Amino acid sequence: MVTNMSHIDKTIIGLKIKQQRKRLGLTQFELAEKVGLHEKQISRIESGINYPTFENFVNIINALNMNMTDFAIENLSETSPVKDDLLFIIKNSTSDELQLYLDVIKAIKTNKKSDK
Repeated sequence: MVTNMSHIDKTIIGLKIKQQRKRLGLTQFELAEKVGLHEKQISRIESGINYPTFENFVNIINALNMNMTDFAIENLSETSPVKDDLLFIIKNSTSDELQLYLDVIKAIKTNKKSDK
């Protein structure tokens, strides 16, 4: 759990918030309305200019269906849109869906090995 946001790069926090907002199809204005902020505040947070207050941070991640572990140091070291999209899919999948994804990935990997 993140307890001291000063140890996390503002740019990465903003990027993760922006990626999730876009993934959910929200505009900055819509997110701002949900959390009681001005659209410019969301823009400044997403662009890494400002840190949100802790209260605003919690409100933002709740509105975006995120949690504190999404911002854990180990989750911030290698951020990429593809990795984030995959993690989002995994987090929001049923057990049956996860098993199907795993089976497909294993089949693809096996097929790739046989191509060599």
